[in-house]
Amino acid sequence: MKFRIRYADQLVGVFLLLAVLAIAVILVFLGINQRWFAKDYEFRSRFDSAGGLSVGLPIMLKGFEIGTIKRIELNDDNQVDVLFSVRDTYYNKVLPNSVLELTSSPIGLGVTLNFYPGAGAGLPQPELSFIPSLDLPEGQDLVSAGLVVIPKGEDVIGSVIGKLNPILDDVRSTIVQIKRVVGTVDLALQGKSGPVGEMVMDLSATPDKLNALIEDVNARIDTISREANAAIGSFGTVATTAQGTIDSLSTDLGAIAANIKKTTDGLTETRGLVTRLLDPKGSVATILNDQNALYGQIEGSLKQVQEAVTGVNRIVEQVNAFVDYLNGTRPQISGILETGRTTLEKGNEVLEAVKNNPLLRGGVPESQKQTTTLKSYRDEDF
Repeated sequence: MKFRIRYADQLVGVFLLLAVLAIAVILVFLGINQRWFAKDYEFRSRFDSAGGLSVGLPIMLKGFEIGTIKRIELNDDNQVDVLFSVRDTYYNKVLPNSVLELTSSPIGLGVTLNFYPGAGAGLPQPELSFIPSLDLPEGQDLVSAGLVVIPKGEDVIGSVIGKLNPILDDVRSTIVQIKRVVGTVDLALQGKSGPVGEMVMDLSATPDKLNALIEDVNARIDTISREANAAIGSFGTVATTAQGTIDSLSTDLGAIAANIKKTTDGLTETRGLVTRLLDPKGSVATILNDQNALYGQIEGSLKQVQEAVTGVNRIVEQVNAFVDYLNGTRPQISGILETGRTTLEKGNEVLEAVKNNPLLRGGVPESQKQTTTLKSYRDEDF
């Protein structure tokens, strides 16, 4: 008796259809898992070297793979241009001010390309935008400005070793700057370097200028004192002369009054008055014919008074000139003092910066006390 299955062809067809559907479903899930139907956003970056970079290298964000490197090229400036892609599920993480960092394991476990998004909220960067790496000054400036969120790495040794090169570069640049500052200070102390040297030269010349100014002031004061003493002497001479003139005038006025009295008494006698007036030995003739003695005394007194006034005017002019000289010299002295103060402040800032530099702290060893071999009598054993 033969064994037959009814509807065998139909069953085979059903199984074939199920197999085809299963294969299609498997292919769809495989494509979804392999991101055959997903869109990736491409961006550009640049590194100093291609060491550790390779096509297909994953890009990590806090342990998650968010993209891969698509292409690596060497540009005309001998820098490495990188084209990488980011998955659509992580596209919103590509914020402005984002950076890339290539880190290597200290124990030789390969390299990792980390992605650090920018700080703050914002719209994602357009496709094919430039994302700087930490090898470039642009990326370093973003980190220094605090515009990038860089989490603390789990590998402390790797992070420390990865940051040794920037620290060494900073130490090298600091040493170069210290050498430059020391050289500038040496040249400045010798008066051979720029504004600082000029200020040092001005400061060194300031005591001589002040001494010359003091000597000039002392000389002017001595001159004014001598002229004042001369003027006082002239006033004394004028006073003595005036006193003599007044006494002489008093005597003459007494004689004139006596003559006037005699003339008044003789007014009643016209002939006698005219005779006495015309008498060559009379008072009027005596006054008019005294060989200009009275006139000379008056003129001499006026000349002495004029000389005294001239001396006083000269002293006033010299005092005004001295005041003008002080007013003209005061800005120069103020400028020299201000320059000296600025130089001292700059020097203090440089010394304070060197003192506060953490790389130089502890660089000057403390002096060891010298132990003496001599003992006091109190240290002797009894």
